[in-house]
Amino acid sequence: MGYIEIHSHLLPFVDDGVGSKEQCIQVLQAYQAAGFDRIVLTPHLYNPYVATRTKNIRPMFTWVQEAAARVGLTMYLGGEIYVGASDNLEVLPFLGRFVLLEVNYVVEPLFLLNQAYTLLKRGFDVILAHVERYQWFTTESMVARKLQEMGVRFQSNVDGVESGLASRWLEAGMIDIIAGDNHGDPSLPGRLAALLRKYPEVLGRMESLFQGNV
Repeated sequence: MGYIEIHSHLLPFVDDGVGSKEQCIQVLQAYQAAGFDRIVLTPHLYNPYVATRTKNIRPMFTWVQEAAARVGLTMYLGGEIYVGASDNLEVLPFLGRFVLLEVNYVVEPLFLLNQAYTLLKRGFDVILAHVERYQWFTTESMVARKLQEMGVRFQSNVDGVESGLASRWLEAGMIDIIAGDNHGDPSLPGRLAALLRKYPEVLGRMESLFQGNV
């Protein structure tokens, strides 16, 4: 079994990801060449800073599934859910049970712990996206500790690992997933594959999480 990408914005005409079908196909081919066989598409949902054309999600997913099958890739649909002030989030889980969350980069969200707890109680596995980007969030923070105690998984982006922003998280053994958060960059699949080889302990966690979820 090949690698899995669980965070990507490769649906054309949906959010701030790929801008054309041609660009999407180019990136899909790069994933296949880098050793991936599964990709999760996670369009932004509820993000106040990104305009998402939700009506395009399903038809574009159908198109991408067909295009991906021609290069030997299996696609799954999820969503990157922005946690704001809403009490009841409508989520789009992938692989049946995983929910990817994101929050404000600068201001600590008031409802993250409550929302994560509610989703976990509903039977979902919760993943917090690109933890290294949040200026208010550290490896030593009470929120990080509580989230981990609850069972929330932490994801880091390729650029965060490469730049060193994620170093403290990796050194603390707190990163469960490395992902591309790919918005249309054909170089990302190869770079992600290289990091998964460099950090076999993270790759092992990912295989344990996602193996059999096909």
